Amino acid sequence: MNTLTTAPNGVDRRLARVLGDDGRALIVGYDHAVSAGTSGGYLGGLRQLAHASWRGGADGLQMGLHSAKTLDPEVHGSPTTGLVLRVDRSPVTDDPHERLEASAHWAGAEQVVRAGGDCAVVFLIYDVRAPRVVDIGAERTGALARECERLGLPLMVEVMAKAADVDDAALSQIMIDGTRVAFELGADLVKIDRTPSRAALADLVAAVPVPVLLRGGPPRNGPAATIADLEACLDAGMAGAVYGRTVWQDEDPEGITRELRSVIHGR
Repeated sequence: MNTLTTAPNGVDRRLARVLGDDGRALIVGYDHAVSAGTSGGYLGGLRQLAHASWRGGADGLQMGLHSAKTLDPEVHGSPTTGLVLRVDRSPVTDDPHERLEASAHWAGAEQVVRAGGDCAVVFLIYDVRAPRVVDIGAERTGALARECERLGLPLMVEVMAKAADVDDAALSQIMIDGTRVAFELGADLVKIDRTPSRAALADLVAAVPVPVLLRGGPPRNGPAATIADLEACLDAGMAGAVYGRTVWQDEDPEGITRELRSVIHGR
């Protein structure tokens, strides 16, 4: 018997460390280092930044496997802060029309468990112009989901919907479809951008019976705009958000973490 195999409720027990008691979550993402090094110097002090997010009350920290080893012991061992660990690398950008190849998987679910992770995260490039890229991503994601299921490890699938020059309604529908594909491949959580058509966001959330988290993306024009956007996403049924640059490029990472947490859990 594999000693890493957990009880049947292992997924639920680990998800409870990522999601709050209300089923919502604020996760701070530091996994940019996997693809972009120190992200222009911001992530050179990752240990201190992660500690600030922990003090600010983040429900989870999203990072690379080896970055997790650098955390303060009190953060890594915290019973109230989940670790969401990335197992792949992709040159992801914020341009919805830029073509990408399928992500390169460089780790697996077993490594996440051994690193003390509570959830694995992987990209799914859903580019309707490139069915072979979608197929490769689906195969890899499905295989990872099977491994996660065997180990009782939750899986977050980060959907990157890509298309040609289409209107907001068409791109929104592609995002809805990609969200459903992620669920069918085995996602316990889906992370995705806000739909360009605001009216479609509730339809995206309703497309799957698992929590959907906002991919924060680049910082908006100040905290007020960020909070207004987050509130709109929560109103549409999203279960929270994963913010990276919005937090660690802020002059007060701990303070902005605390403020975002209060919006998500104060409802």
